[in-house]
Amino acid sequence: HKEQLMSATIDDVGGILELIEPLEAEGTLVKRSRELLEVEIEQFNVIKKEDVIIACAALYPYREDKMAEMACVAIHAEYRDGNRGLVLLNHIKQQSRVEGIERIFVLTTHSLHWFREQGFYEIGVESLPMTKQSLYNYQRRSKILCVKV
Repeated sequence: HKEQLMSATIDDVGGILELIEPLEAEGTLVKRSRELLEVEIEQFNVIKKEDVIIACAALYPYREDKMAEMACVAIHAEYRDGNRGLVLLNHIKQQSRVEGIERIFVLTTHSLHWFREQGFYEIGVESLPMTKQSLYNYQRRSKILCVKV
């Protein structure tokens, strides 16, 4: 069965929650409520296989800074051996170019190695858009990685 990459719709909220809840429980992802997901659903891209969401990633643009945050990146445990993360990243880079975004950043506590393999490099909190700097959670001690699109 073919997998499809698409923009998420309100009907995908339940499937995204199922995908991200185990990762939230183990502390890999920051918890998101159903309400927040419903509000932000347009920022999400999903990969579906037979109507099941097996991967997702969100993109939050900071247009005045020509930057965007790639967030809530999740791939179903049974599908992590493929290149789905890369498929999502490439799609998000393409989307970003169209929107005039020059750099994508991620905050991560876990997937440093993978992001570095994709050309991301570490930056400091001070390099983030101002509005994001004020929201940075020092308790989580996330690394901030960035890549040019």
